[in-house]
Amino acid sequence: MTAKMTAKMTATETRQAYRKLPGRRRGVVFSASLWTAADHLLSVKSTRFQEQYKRFYFRDIQAIVVTKVPRLAVSTPVLAAAALLPIAALIARLRLPAAAGWLWLLMAALAAGWIYISIAQSCTCRLYTAVSREDLPSIYRMWTARKALAELEQRIAQVQGVFTENWAEAVDRHTLGPARLASGQPAEGRTRGAARSRTWVSDIFLASLFADAVATMYLMRSQVSWLADVSVALTVVQVASAVGIFVQTYRGILRTAMQRLAIVALLFIGGITYAQMIADTMTAALAGRRGPMAMRARARSGIGRPIYSGGAALLAIAGFVLSFKPE
Repeated sequence: MTAKMTAKMTATETRQAYRKLPGRRRGVVFSASLWTAADHLLSVKSTRFQEQYKRFYFRDIQAIVVTKVPRLAVSTPVLAAAALLPIAALIARLRLPAAAGWLWLLMAALAAGWIYISIAQSCTCRLYTAVSREDLPSIYRMWTARKALAELEQRIAQVQGVFTENWAEAVDRHTLGPARLASGQPAEGRTRGAARSRTWVSDIFLASLFADAVATMYLMRSQVSWLADVSVALTVVQVASAVGIFVQTYRGILRTAMQRLAIVALLFIGGITYAQMIADTMTAALAGRRGPMAMRARARSGIGRPIYSGGAALLAIAGFVLSFKPE
């Protein structure tokens, strides 16, 4: 009886009251968040099947480095909006034609805003201790980083005191993170440092995107059958080069930013095809037709083609910026 009471008291005393920090990464499979307790920071990473917890005591944190870089992060809300808005626009086109155009314009504005935020207001966050280096994926936007760092700075200052030296000079005098290897390279990921922003595979991918946008734009003015075939062939090139980008990123040849762009482009192409399938099905249902329907790889409506052409052009421009952005 006494042992049970002691165990219960110990569990009660060690129970921590956690407070969530600003920022959370929510994807289809992966999610991440940060929590603070009285004396430590807790990093929670989940893959739907398992959760990983890492604790970093405030007294052990050497530095938290935020780097402003483009990040095409596709979260669950973005995916939901990309799936629901085209459906709403197609329904409005059949029921309220006057509102359909405004919905497509809203989608284009949201896509442009998301690309701007991904390029100009995104970042990576990394935490250093004497024995580890940990990426914090929940902090990937600049406004989130400012809020989270303001709170963490207060917590760390309460434990370690206020840093009065010039931080740039202090970093030059001290080595952050785990000790270096005998060869003089960092303990983690020599391949990451050698990764490039662009390769010939990524150049082909971006060129096919831009060419597809131009071909689709000409299709809006003249119904030329061979241009439609060229557009389909360019889509095949985009898929093949995207696979090459995934392989090069896995091998450490190409940086992850281009891989994220390829994922977004494939989702965009799939979304357009998915929206066209829904439009064909609803049109056939309202017309009372039955039986198999011919599948169309590209939208033939006056609204679908401008959306596809503009989206492909924006993705190509974003890829161009990522390719030539200073490392």
